[in-house]
Amino acid sequence: MTTFNKFFKKLYSSPSILWKGGAGLIFFCFALAIIFVPSLNLGLVDNFRYLFAALLMVYALFRLFSCYAEYKSMEDE
Repeated sequence: MTTFNKFFKKLYSSPSILWKGGAGLIFFCFALAIIFVPSLNLGLVDNFRYLFAALLMVYALFRLFSCYAEYKSMEDE
């Protein structure tokens, strides 16, 4: 139980971790929706729609990695 307590204490001590992680999850879910929901075509040709979704996924992974890196740097302190 103390592991969870330390985890949540670190999350709530730095709001930027929550913002980065939350934004990363939102962008990742939006990219999955663009890929798998054909009616959500955004007025784009399929190839450009998939390219846009891939760019969103790359950005989401960057946000999630920066969230993880900030969490790990807090762990070392």
